[in-house]
Amino acid sequence: MVDFYNMNLDTMMEELSLNFDNLEFIDSPLQNLSLLTDAMDGTSALAAAGVTNDVDTLMAIFLGVASDKTVPVSTETLIALSTILDHPMTSSDAAALAVEAEAVRIAVLAGHG
Repeated sequence: MVDFYNMNLDTMMEELSLNFDNLEFIDSPLQNLSLLTDAMDGTSALAAAGVTNDVDTLMAIFLGVASDKTVPVSTETLIALSTILDHPMTSSDAAALAVEAEAVRIAVLAGHG
């Protein structure tokens, strides 16, 4: 799994959409939500396992994989979620993360079928 989480975001999305069944990654929405919450403080628990990717990329993956595969991720989703998780985001940060997480969600939908 460490190899997957160390890929750049474009490569991760390509792998999710074209090689979903052969990937080793955390597929559980609840676990991804937990990892997202953990990363909202600027660090990731996956660092202890050797994941060196930047936290913004990891948060996009965590949120995109945690999301319902048929419901788009929006800026409003991120603002509400970050408020609920007690890590409020600015509108611009939420918008940037929403765009990336939405692209991940689409990749998962394509790969998962």
